[in-house]
Amino acid sequence: MIYRILMLVLCCAGSVFGQDLKDISRWKVSFSKAGAKPGEQVEIVFSADINKNWKLYSSDFKGDIGPLPTEFAFNANNAYQLVGEIRAVKPLKAVDPTWDKAYTYFTDKAEFRQTIRVAKAGGKVSGTIKGLLCSNEDGLCVPFKESFEVH
Repeated sequence: MIYRILMLVLCCAGSVFGQDLKDISRWKVSFSKAGAKPGEQVEIVFSADINKNWKLYSSDFKGDIGPLPTEFAFNANNAYQLVGEIRAVKPLKAVDPTWDKAYTYFTDKAEFRQTIRVAKAGGKVSGTIKGLLCSNEDGLCVPFKESFEVH
């Protein structure tokens, strides 16, 4: 029995580690407006292209139901201040049948936006994106963590 459980764990681990995240999703990060001056507000636009038959969980639900929401962490510096929370743009909505709770996700394309107030011209914004991509075909889920930088 232990042998079967060990084999199942090893097979699943091989499937997860065999996936190249760049093959599943590709991220682009940009400012909504170039050349913002100190005191102005601008949005950071996070967009992802997601491969067919995969989904990316959104950021606007609680992670207590199984799927992990996408999280954005920003490295603090004196070039900007965050204004409000990250916003998911037009995610799809579903109900988890096990927990009977709603969650949001994206297929094909995803977009998130974060408003910042520019404090210093020419500064950079950097950080990490962390989330979960899941296959609609075989249920395989792959966690990811990706760094970003925009200036």
